[in-house]
Amino acid sequence: MSEADWIEAERVELLEERRTEWAENNVDIDERFGPGSFGCHEAMHVANMLAGLVEGELCNHSAVLRDPHWYKCARLACDNLAQLYLAIGKEHLNGQDSPTP
Repeated sequence: MSEADWIEAERVELLEERRTEWAENNVDIDERFGPGSFGCHEAMHVANMLAGLVEGELCNHSAVLRDPHWYKCARLACDNLAQLYLAIGKEHLNGQDSPTP
């Protein structure tokens, strides 16, 4: 199984567990967390917040700056969180102005 297949299988398993948990409280996870919902907006906000935190606290940390591998890992984490923010925003805002990281 490829890494991408493993990640997708894990996502599906976790989503089904979460759907079951929320259903016990009569909550439709798609309605509560789908694009346009407060839950979706919250995920977008957290991605942006974490990207800023990783950039400010890790990418600029002296210990990380002195090691090329650590810096690359931190920079990629920051960039991936920024891409996540933009991807969520594109769906969440449904054609409205794109969010600015």
